[in-house]
Amino acid sequence: MKEPGREKCKPRRSFEEELARLKNNKDRLALPRPSLAMWAGDAKFWTDTSDSSCFNSQYIESHFLAESNVSNAYVISTWHTAALIATTAGCISIHKVSFLVLSGELFALLLLSPFLLAIALPSGRVRFNRQAQLVHFFAGKKLITVPWRDANPFVQIVRFGSVDLDIFFPTGPYADSAKSEIIPVTGNFDVADAGLDSAFYRWESIRRYMECGLAAIAPPEHPEPGFEPRKASGHFRKTFDIFYYLGLGFLIDRWAAYWNARFRWPDEVERLCQPGADLSGYDTSPVTTSTTRFYRFDLRQGGYYICDAQGNALRHATLVERSDSYPNS
Repeated sequence: MKEPGREKCKPRRSFEEELARLKNNKDRLALPRPSLAMWAGDAKFWTDTSDSSCFNSQYIESHFLAESNVSNAYVISTWHTAALIATTAGCISIHKVSFLVLSGELFALLLLSPFLLAIALPSGRVRFNRQAQLVHFFAGKKLITVPWRDANPFVQIVRFGSVDLDIFFPTGPYADSAKSEIIPVTGNFDVADAGLDSAFYRWESIRRYMECGLAAIAPPEHPEPGFEPRKASGHFRKTFDIFYYLGLGFLIDRWAAYWNARFRWPDEVERLCQPGADLSGYDTSPVTTSTTRFYRFDLRQGGYYICDAQGNALRHATLVERSDSYPNS
């Protein structure tokens, strides 16, 4: 007989079961793991890597989520301002304060609050530490460090054909306090990482950096149209200027600047990212890739296929092989 107040706990799915669930999700597509490289003739890189505080020989760092929270706050704050104007005009017209008139403004304020709180948290930053072959990020306020070689990348369709690049890792030593055996890290660096093709290119830039270093992801001197070098940013550009001004974006910027000035990576992370750091106990060997098998992005197929060193499709490469790791050849 069931004891009062005691519920039956469902067993937590294993990491492999979580991966299988993600692969069966119709809105997700599994990308190749770090041991399989994009065919060199297809790889495109456009991020300006001149900012050494985010791009250097030891690590690359993404502020995408942190900046996206600020941009989203602009949009919600615009709604809040518009609701406030409508509230004031409504109260003046009826010569009294109406709960129905105030409800829209209150609702907008409630929506804005989580974004303002998110700006204050450190969870919007991710470091891909090439030197130690680790990934550092925050889950809320908790720092988590995972081995890069355990990365499992996926793209997810989120809205109007836009996609997110997510990299999943087993929770490992954090499993006791985590709600799942799997934990996601954003792979996005820029608002331009929104198409399926650009998500593939972004994944390849991270993967290639972790294997070969910063020089391997430098933009070409003569880039293709649409792939001109630009600084990575999570902020919406130009089109959303109206949201910035109407939403009093300069106040949100001051809020974000205050918390950015307070943010510090923990000492251990900074130590692991210092040139010549003592990395005893860490497997610092990069994940090397096959020299005979590669993958090519194919939008018509909604994904990719396996090819040889000349870029020709390998007919014997099955769908099962697409999500597997490949040994060096």
